[in-house]
Amino acid sequence: MSGRKRIYVDEGEWNRLRQQARRLAELNRDLPRLVEQVRDQTQRDIETSLGEVAARHARFEEAVGRLSDRTREVEQQTARRLRATTRRLREEITAEAERQRADTARALRAQQETLTSALAEERAARERQFAEVGRGLDALRADQDRAARAVRDYLADAEVLREQVLQFPHERYLPGRLAPLDARLATVRHNVAQGLAAHSLTGAQEVCQSFSELRLELERLDQEWRACRIAAERELVALQGLVEQNRTLDPRARFEADTADEAPGVDHWSRGALSRLSAEIDAQLARVRDDAEPLPTEALLRVVRDLAPEFEQRLEAVVAQAVTAVQASQLRTNLAELIADALDEHHQYEVSDAGYQGADQRAAFLAKTVHHASGSEIVIEVEPGPDDQPPTVRLHNFDTDASEDERAARTRSIRATVFEHSGLSITAEEEAEQADAAMRDITPIIEPRAPQVPTRQPTRATRSS
Repeated sequence: MSGRKRIYVDEGEWNRLRQQARRLAELNRDLPRLVEQVRDQTQRDIETSLGEVAARHARFEEAVGRLSDRTREVEQQTARRLRATTRRLREEITAEAERQRADTARALRAQQETLTSALAEERAARERQFAEVGRGLDALRADQDRAARAVRDYLADAEVLREQVLQFPHERYLPGRLAPLDARLATVRHNVAQGLAAHSLTGAQEVCQSFSELRLELERLDQEWRACRIAAERELVALQGLVEQNRTLDPRARFEADTADEAPGVDHWSRGALSRLSAEIDAQLARVRDDAEPLPTEALLRVVRDLAPEFEQRLEAVVAQAVTAVQASQLRTNLAELIADALDEHHQYEVSDAGYQGADQRAAFLAKTVHHASGSEIVIEVEPGPDDQPPTVRLHNFDTDASEDERAARTRSIRATVFEHSGLSITAEEEAEQADAAMRDITPIIEPRAPQVPTRQPTRATRSS
């Protein structure tokens, strides 16, 4: 008579082993190398992004030379202060390369507040300057010729400033703001054409000032966007480096195994989860770097504040999954060996063949034992549990003369041996009267050569830690 018996590992003991695996799953962080990598990338980003800002400032300063005397002085002072603001922004972004992510998010908020405050002060100073200029307009209104010349100057200045507005993606930053100004400019031009130049002086000055204000607001929004984009890119590049640093598990540090053992690959043991996560990070970085469809500032802030931390948590989970899978594989080997030891020591069964299903250490481990005197055979199958559940042990009994007492004695021997050497409690129940005939010859199921199994770990020590 032959049959199949299922053996269950106690879930509480299994969970203790999993908790220890999580403790071993802390991310490997070569911080000096990671900081250097991020610093180099940040510097390249600064040179590219803020270099574009510097070039735009140079074009603006050149355009200032085409402005009338009334407007030129205001815009020259603005240009000098904007250069100083950009210089401070560059210094702050460079310093952020070595900050932790929470500090980076806070620093971005502080930068936004600083930029807003600096440009608010700039706006107030400009309003005072424009007001001073405006006080001199009353005298001009009495002289129609001089008033007409002033109107023409303001209109020409407005065109120059409008050209500078077009240097920005204004519809992305401030959608719909340019069109009303263009309409006001067209109205003033129409009035001048109708011979109402002297009466258009206030309108001409206001539309010129409005274009100047719009350019200043766009400057603030553009610098905010660039700072957030550099920060988002920096966080994702750091995550790429962290993924690379955790592609393998150090056998000695993680499992106290011989350094000669091959380092387990996290992607292999996580069944591709690391590759999928890495691909998501790469795709997000490509979206951040996309100039054709740039992410808005708020989306870039979410990358820094929410998405990057989520990616890192997922990376920790993937590494933990890999560590757990390696330890579970070791446990399956240990269980099969302990069961084989019990059958050998108490019932004279010897192992004739063993290995992982499909030579895959993530799969079930099988061991065939033979009682040479009677010819009876028992195949031990230790199968991974679903969704991180405990493994299941099946005993495929191919015997013809074993009594029920003998089978019960084998079960008791197995339970005692496993508990003595590993601290794991197991329970058994009858599953089927007939064993699976396909399991009698395990050679086609496993790799024919000697399997490379993980180093056996002392699971009793694991339980007590």
